[in-house]
Amino acid sequence: MEWSWSWLYYEPFSNGIQTARTDDTKQLLFRRVDKNNKIATYVDVTYTNTFEVAVIHEKNCQPKSIMSATVKLNHRTINNVEFVCEDNGQSYLFRTTAKKLSKFKIETAEFSSSEDFSNWPIKELKKDQFVQQHSNFFKNKGNEDVYEWSRD
Repeated sequence: MEWSWSWLYYEPFSNGIQTARTDDTKQLLFRRVDKNNKIATYVDVTYTNTFEVAVIHEKNCQPKSIMSATVKLNHRTINNVEFVCEDNGQSYLFRTTAKKLSKFKIETAEFSSSEDFSNWPIKELKKDQFVQQHSNFFKNKGNEDVYEWSRD
């Protein structure tokens, strides 16, 4: 999917975090791109109100092939996770969910990438979802940029 990304804050102060909304549901997304390693880390909130972390590593690959990885999410280590080549053969994808986010690290034989989510405005994702779920209330309060919940 193609989304229109913009800097979350004025670029020098943004910590490299960009924001976008999905075209269909207007769901708020954050990402940070590591151009040197061709890695993008995305964070959004699922319909069950948990955080989803998706990591995409741009690299030509055989569709459905697997790159083994180790993931550290918050204070838990998960060995032998599967970083799967997408159907387009141009990138690997890994996804996981968590109720809270503090730190994340993924390591493969080829690269290592980590995020400290204390530098991300993670609470804004859940706040935005709450506003969407109660859009009529916020519209009645005069908020014009309110999107209705449409992920059921």
